[in-house]
Amino acid sequence: MARRIREENVTKAILTWLEQGSWEIVCFDFPQSGTGRVLHANDRTGIKNKDTIIPDIIAVKEQIVVFFENKDRFYLPDFVKIENIKVNNNYSKALRDLLSKYKYQQIFYGIGLPITGVNRHKVKENINKVDFVIDSNGVKVAVNFQRKRIF
Repeated sequence: MARRIREENVTKAILTWLEQGSWEIVCFDFPQSGTGRVLHANDRTGIKNKDTIIPDIIAVKEQIVVFFENKDRFYLPDFVKIENIKVNNNYSKALRDLLSKYKYQQIFYGIGLPITGVNRHKVKENINKVDFVIDSNGVKVAVNFQRKRIF
């Protein structure tokens, strides 16, 4: 029986890959770790954690920011979440605050996950929702898709 890839391992492999590519890690989060940065929606009301997100990785290189959601499998709600963040720009204030010490021109939003035969077609069907997809089995990392040259 094949060992199940954990989201934490996907995130760690992508972090290592980004660092080897001279990306500066702004923040990262592992499932249930509490290490990430909470971003509040622009229209935040008094409810403490309503409409908050915790990106799995945000990194910067040469005035480009990459925003990752990572999973251990294909998960459609994350593709939809990334699309909503991109299209609605509803976390722009929190992102601007988080990135205030960096010079950047553009933010790209994407997903990191292990791409297998089982989920490859699901990823392709939803590719228009994201700027990039990174394939990681928790050890190796490969760019599966990028709308514009990012990596």
